[in-house]
Amino acid sequence: MIKKCFCFVFAVVLIGSKLVFGFSGGPPAERTGNPGEICGDDTCASTCHTSFAVNAGSAQFSISLPSSEYKPGQTLDITIEFTNTSTAIHGFEITAVDASNNKVGTFASKDDTAQTAPYDNLYAAHTKVGTGESQWTVQWTAPTVSVSGPITFYAAGNEANGNSASSGDYIYTDTATISLATECVPSTLKIKPKKVVLKRGKSTDVTVTVKSENNEPCANHTVYASAVNKKVSVDESAETNENGKAKFTITAGDEKGKDVITFRTQNNDTEITKDINVIIK
Repeated sequence: MIKKCFCFVFAVVLIGSKLVFGFSGGPPAERTGNPGEICGDDTCASTCHTSFAVNAGSAQFSISLPSSEYKPGQTLDITIEFTNTSTAIHGFEITAVDASNNKVGTFASKDDTAQTAPYDNLYAAHTKVGTGESQWTVQWTAPTVSVSGPITFYAAGNEANGNSASSGDYIYTDTATISLATECVPSTLKIKPKKVVLKRGKSTDVTVTVKSENNEPCANHTVYASAVNKKVSVDESAETNENGKAKFTITAGDEKGKDVITFRTQNNDTEITKDINVIIK
């Protein structure tokens, strides 16, 4: 079987005062530099863009991820960028695959400089408008089911000279890897402050910190709260941030006295709780 590789190129034709771009609407799929694709890791440079070797230009082409880890179903902003470039026309294509080279997750465009729908959201690439940019940001939503090993992003970029041909264009590639985040199992709850003194009708905030056995903060965990004597009101629940912290507002009632607030979260089948005393003056 003979593999046919189509150019990752911008053919520019002058018609009146308008510029028409041959592949400005986006390159064909499977041109990201992924070795498992039609053109392999050369993005067709050996059969189409033959003026220069891949990554031979003076520009830098990169994929930037906001984190080295992802959570199932999480949506991340992925930035593809040319720096140190001297041309006005650029393009890109990106995809994500697991360790078995299966396409994973879905892409979505954030603006009119990129598109994903023509590729069934398994790729993202520039649009005609996007060829005037040197940086693009697209959204990628992680798979909700387990996949094989870490996920690798492959991207190819074209630094085009606009000569209406494939000659003279520089092709670049880059990769970036992201791994599934290890689930944090809560072990302790720490409350600050440890005791609260309030005037009647007044409010204050307390912070609950959730940590694992290894003293690592547990993000995205739900903490619940309840007042034993109902002399104060407190938020029913709050989510921990990336530092494992959740903030609750406590409001005293109209009566003097004492109350106890119980904070709790779940560790698999075990509930972890912590109490603080509240004095109402």
